[in-house]
Amino acid sequence: MVWSSQYQYEISARKILDTFRVDYKTFPEQQCCGKPLMCVNIDTWLTLAARIIAIAEREKKDIITLCNGCYLSLNEARKILLETPEKLELVNNILSKENLKFTGNIRIRHIVSVIWEDIGVDRISDRIKIRLDNLKLAVHYGCHVLRPKEFAIDSNPERPHIVEDIIQTLGAESPYYPEKFDCCMILLSNADVKGADIIRGKKLLAIQRRKFDALVTICPLCQQSYETRQKRISKLIKEKISVPVIYLTQLIGLALGIPPKELGLHLNTSPVEVILKKIGYEHI
Repeated sequence: MVWSSQYQYEISARKILDTFRVDYKTFPEQQCCGKPLMCVNIDTWLTLAARIIAIAEREKKDIITLCNGCYLSLNEARKILLETPEKLELVNNILSKENLKFTGNIRIRHIVSVIWEDIGVDRISDRIKIRLDNLKLAVHYGCHVLRPKEFAIDSNPERPHIVEDIIQTLGAESPYYPEKFDCCMILLSNADVKGADIIRGKKLLAIQRRKFDALVTICPLCQQSYETRQKRISKLIKEKISVPVIYLTQLIGLALGIPPKELGLHLNTSPVEVILKKIGYEHI
């Protein structure tokens, strides 16, 4: 499993995988997937991505990513290397210094795919201790798990359903809303922070006005965009934004009866205590 800088995401993901006895390992020698360098030096990006894949190949393990960006980055790099012999030779010459070799013979999977395909909603349903019947939740997939289509985690990326189906298994409702597929603007924020925050604010305000109880994410960059910027966004759009933002893995853990702190909810900076009170917890 590729680790995440968002500790609450990794904590909750590990809890879910451990609860259902999914076999996984983490490797301390892993590094960034290289996505931020893609537009600067494509060979550096390919080498960094290939190194992560080569480490997993050495251990004969598929890769589980928590980050949408890592998911797309590793899949795109794998495709390019398998289709471009000169790039493959260049990268493997570099990796050989660490006795690593990229072959592309493993799968790069998102944590949601593992939950959906390997664990399944039936097993989740059998272990639910706290039904989330009184929650109305807005889903945010993020761009990089739905586009391009060849790497989409859902068979119908135009109308995905797997996150909604998981949420409904937990007892909550997850209706469609027009802003559902709007980008979190994490990349635009590198060039125009104010513009990115205004666009984020429009989505958060729409969710708030439609009386959703929370926004559910599956990507650390999306989580960061919508959770940590709410005070600044409120000042920019001159309207109070207060939307709980929670990872799908944390939500599943709550339904399974795992204590909030063991899911890293004390590390969330949005008002997640509102959700907790609705399902019976007085504090984190």
